[in-house]
Amino acid sequence: MDDTAFYRILVAVETDATRYYGADAQRPAVLSTADAEQMLAHVSADLRTLLPDITGCSLIAAGAVYDQVQILRPGFPVFRALEAVVRDDDRAPGDADPFRAGLVSVGGRDGILPDPDLQPLGGVPLGLMQLLPIVVHGPVARVRELGQAMEYRFLEEGQVSAHSAAWLESAFDIRIRHARFMTLTDLNAMLRMQLEHFGFLPLWELLDGALNGRDTPLAVKGNMGQRFELRDAAVRAEFQSFDHWANRGAGTGTPAARQHLAAAYADWTREVRQYATTLAAHGLPVRFHLPGRTEPLDGSWFREAGTRQAGTLDAAVTEHSYGDLGTIAVTVVHDGRSDNYYPLTAQGLNDIHDHLRARIPDKHTVAFPGTVLYDERNRCLVADTYRPQNGPA
Repeated sequence: MDDTAFYRILVAVETDATRYYGADAQRPAVLSTADAEQMLAHVSADLRTLLPDITGCSLIAAGAVYDQVQILRPGFPVFRALEAVVRDDDRAPGDADPFRAGLVSVGGRDGILPDPDLQPLGGVPLGLMQLLPIVVHGPVARVRELGQAMEYRFLEEGQVSAHSAAWLESAFDIRIRHARFMTLTDLNAMLRMQLEHFGFLPLWELLDGALNGRDTPLAVKGNMGQRFELRDAAVRAEFQSFDHWANRGAGTGTPAARQHLAAAYADWTREVRQYATTLAAHGLPVRFHLPGRTEPLDGSWFREAGTRQAGTLDAAVTEHSYGDLGTIAVTVVHDGRSDNYYPLTAQGLNDIHDHLRARIPDKHTVAFPGTVLYDERNRCLVADTYRPQNGPA
């Protein structure tokens, strides 16, 4: 295999993403072995028309399309699995010329592909663009020349033929608005443009560093002042509770009056969640740690002892929420003490609720104030307080 090389390319398919959601949601099909062979034959014909020299190379593909978060993951597991299909099968004992060009397709059975790394992730929300990964395999010099040509020509000339696009649309049972060839460089550049447009260029820098196997730490700062560091194949981030953020952290300069702290902490939380969710979707875990500490926080939630003495009229459970963010924190009053609970992951709030069911007796008050409640004087979270109403019950 020393005299051959791999080059990773894709067919980018712009689809109608509305079909992936709602009561009649349907994800793209996983092709059978026979259909995967036909799929690769169609794609190969388009590539040969654009790049005749590719006939001297093999093409490897699976009968599935993927969201970009599954393609752009550290180590590129989908491409690595495709390369493994031929990596151990090319050389026969005593064979002086082990490489033979051909089409190598991987199909599924009952929607399941033979390698777990090739199986489309069921829990990933699908986007507008779905990707069909293809590996070009052949002699080193030819693959190098083809790679250079594809980097230059795909952008202008890489449109998939109408005949192939129609076949892909029928086979995968999706609606195709546009289909074209692209390289990993093109896909990464597209991701950068998307994230930069929405103000998340530092997020792309973290992803790019992880995808390229960066072996030295990389630190970036979000728009709200949060610091993220790529280190040892994970991203480290400081977790700031509301009380810490408002008194000793990034929110110290924010005025407390008129719910300014609530709105600002919501913005802080929103950005942290956007980073954590996007990085996790790309297979890059985020490990939170407390300010001034290095050890990561374990579990899906964090409990902090509150600084305010609990009152007799305080709600037992107060869920602090803000608009589209949902619950940001939960203040719990029990046995005269006040604690604040924070979800660290998407599952965290459910786990907090499970914990509280065991800790808090039934029939205690639960408050949903619809905002973040805090004491303006000490700038700390407080429980909602019930005041008796005058008049008949």
